[in-house]
Amino acid sequence: MDPRFVSAMSQWFMYFLPTIVAWLRVRMGKKIVTSVGSIFFYNLILAWTVVMWILLMLNAFNLDPLQWVMLKLIKFWPGGGAAPMNAPQAAWGPSSQGQICSQCGGSGYVMCSPCQGRGSWYTQPTTAHEIAQLQSCSYCMSSGRIRCPYCGGVHA
Repeated sequence: MDPRFVSAMSQWFMYFLPTIVAWLRVRMGKKIVTSVGSIFFYNLILAWTVVMWILLMLNAFNLDPLQWVMLKLIKFWPGGGAAPMNAPQAAWGPSSQGQICSQCGGSGYVMCSPCQGRGSWYTQPTTAHEIAQLQSCSYCMSSGRIRCPYCGGVHA
């Protein structure tokens, strides 16, 4: 087999890898952020930019990078990283008096409220022919905890 053909096929495979991963995950019954069709369309049109290829790959693995990017942008925006008005005085970590955030206890994380800290759970079947399905919390990425909204998880 011609090495140029093998090289070309492997490059096309890598280029369309986000679409292939999304299609396989949907076939296995797992959720993805968007549809396979939209991932294929953006993969076809915009994946030549490395940033778009990475974003498509994250979407194929059911990770929504938009939430993460917005949190990072807000943190660096002038005045955007400030603590909420009702936050404790020592909201950005231990102060000179040794105070810590009263919400997270200094750990930087609090329990995820949508999944009540479970991260994932089984849904009960509604009929005799169904099986229990494992559901994952997309808000906390199945960890059961999120960054503290009062101190932002930043400690000195």
